Amino acid sequence: MKWVVRILKGLGFALLLAVAASWYLMRPETVPMRLVLTGGDIITMAEGEAEPPEALLIEDGIITQTGSLAELKSSGAPVHDLKGAVLTPGLIEPHTHPIATALLGAAVDISGFKYASRAAVMRALAAASDGYSPTPWLVAYGWDPVAIADLSPPTLAELDAIAPDRPMVVITQMLHEVFANTAAIRAAGISLVSTEPAEGVIRDAEGRATGAFRELAAVNSILAAMPTADPAMVEILVRKEYAAYAKAGYTSIGITGAVGKHADPVGLLAQIGTSQPPVRSYLYLLPDQQADLGGSDDFRILGTKYWMDGSPFTGGAAFAEAYEHSDLTSDRMHIPHGHLGPVTYEAADFEAKVADLQAAGHQIAVHAQGERAIDQVLDAFEAAGPAPGLSHRMEHNALITPAQITRAKTLGISLGFFVDHIYYYGDALPDIVGTRAERYMPVGAAMRAGVVTTLHGDHPASPIDPLRTLRTAVDRMSVSGQSQTAPDQAISRHEALAAMTLNAARQLGQGDLIGSIEVGKRADFTLFNGNPLSGDWDALSVAGTWKDGQPAHTGISSWLHIGPAWTAAKNMLF
Repeated sequence: MKWVVRILKGLGFALLLAVAASWYLMRPETVPMRLVLTGGDIITMAEGEAEPPEALLIEDGIITQTGSLAELKSSGAPVHDLKGAVLTPGLIEPHTHPIATALLGAAVDISGFKYASRAAVMRALAAASDGYSPTPWLVAYGWDPVAIADLSPPTLAELDAIAPDRPMVVITQMLHEVFANTAAIRAAGISLVSTEPAEGVIRDAEGRATGAFRELAAVNSILAAMPTADPAMVEILVRKEYAAYAKAGYTSIGITGAVGKHADPVGLLAQIGTSQPPVRSYLYLLPDQQADLGGSDDFRILGTKYWMDGSPFTGGAAFAEAYEHSDLTSDRMHIPHGHLGPVTYEAADFEAKVADLQAAGHQIAVHAQGERAIDQVLDAFEAAGPAPGLSHRMEHNALITPAQITRAKTLGISLGFFVDHIYYYGDALPDIVGTRAERYMPVGAAMRAGVVTTLHGDHPASPIDPLRTLRTAVDRMSVSGQSQTAPDQAISRHEALAAMTLNAARQLGQGDLIGSIEVGKRADFTLFNGNPLSGDWDALSVAGTWKDGQPAHTGISSWLHIGPAWTAAKNMLF
């Protein structure tokens, strides 16, 4: 075992060096707390503004005045030159999962972003079988039969051959299905042979477990048995993920469910969110999590997140009509002909949950992909009655209909769209939903209806990249460039930027604080090389972010000053 210890220590030393290097290489400048910003185009996203200002006056993290440079220089504040960068309100990611993103980022990457064939994926799994992992289990993430054309499900025998004794779990890209080997199934206390039905546990005709587990309950039955990584290391990984959001261009994130393997995920997010983080965070609890609503402008608990159906790419979306019968759905996704994805809750049960949480002041966010799921969510919100001061949310909305959009508008419900489905899976959508692809992710219809409409990346289901999300909402193109999904649902660049700034702030209930460049709001900005409202997408990049009037820290050791996690990690590794 000495060689294992040496490897772990070496990996730990490398991690600490990488963290330290990230600080020195990416340490931002510090600017005065009172200054004038000018020298670049300023896109305010403020409604009704005739002309963009030439300069901004920032005092103690607040925008206190906008106007001409000559006017603002008379304040006596020092002038900071943007050197031609384009300044916008800070980008907001309203739907993400930082703990899961951090932990799965440490798993074996088998995604369609990296591999193009089943053989390559299986070789990667075999090569990782005796490698380092944050826990004793071998965890791989990114299995994606939609993106990888020949990716038939792994058999239990294949997984057992790769890891005969070590528990192993393979997680699909959209997180709604896992494959486990015999050791993991036994560790989870699940019978290898049983004639008793269990939702989501896939068995053959003789009742033998195939190793596949689909949708929330079944997936959790496996993942709940997985040991947690050392809390100090998890904290470092999540802090690193917060820095990654800032580096990508975000200044605020909405955490739609404190998901991730940790003894106290809500406590972890609260600790990180209140220790001078590089991004603001707004949290929705899972249904079984308890915590007080409220908080600070850096970290606030808003309400609760539910799932009403599953993923379109595992057969879990509760569409109104059956999945398309194609080679993809039959042979690779193994969806039966005529299949309709189930809804998660009985109507009366969910209505009661919504009524109780609404009465307690919770804003409720609900994952709903198919029309049947969306109807059930709308019914529950309507039954709960008016909610003054609360604007509930529906997430993803893959096949929401025009009538449902109108109903959401009437009920004051905001709609968030996961347009990366179009980018990564646009070529395959006709094989999954047939002609319904012509109305898939109808962002344009929601915008035209006047609904508060947002865009999100649902990380870790997609890589963190707001520019990809913005561009996909505008051009509706797949990554291959071969498909344009529902081009009539495209929105303008201005609308796309509004969806990830002003509208996202409103969806989170923070429209008075962030989302536009206006007097009285926080000085949260994203700086671009190039203009996001015009010009070449390929030449556009994020130059940096500011939070509370200061360049954001994108190296994590700059805000590991709280001590215990850093010290514990060093003690663990050395």
